[in-house]
Amino acid sequence: MTTARLLWGMKWRGGAWGLLAGTLLGSAYGAVFAVVVDLYALSLRFPYLGEASDAPRALVGALFLALVGAIIGALFGVPTGLLVGASNGLLLGVLTRALFYPLKDARIYRRVVALVSAVFAGIAAWVCFVALALFYANRSAANVDMIVVIVAIPALIAGVSAGFISRFIARWYERNPISNF
Repeated sequence: MTTARLLWGMKWRGGAWGLLAGTLLGSAYGAVFAVVVDLYALSLRFPYLGEASDAPRALVGALFLALVGAIIGALFGVPTGLLVGASNGLLLGVLTRALFYPLKDARIYRRVVALVSAVFAGIAAWVCFVALALFYANRSAANVDMIVVIVAIPALIAGVSAGFISRFIARWYERNPISNF
């Protein structure tokens, strides 16, 4: 395996896994976030809610908000997942080539790669989410402090998922024979 093949293999795998994770986790987070915020807002405005006749309308409204939240979550998760995933894959390729050639201890390699991947992806995703939120927001009315806090949760989700995804990338490196670096 050449250095170019190592870097390219890790980069495209990171991008593909990041795109998949960003799409799925972004959609899921958006759906849950929309429903939770709506229920919280309704509980503040109408504390006496809970009549059985309102249940069908409330369910339809919650499902609609979940769909809208999933779409908006995907609008954030897709570009962030692809960008951060590909960057993370490239970082892991450079780290692998610089420190883990030849591979002597696979367990330590997997731990280091998972830790580096989680920290990098969490920070990079947070920066991307803030940038996207400010891009989509009304800049004159945007509450930047609130945006910074709101995007911390999906950034943590991105970091944890990148830590798990790094195992697949590390396994690919472990399975491929090293020759002619």
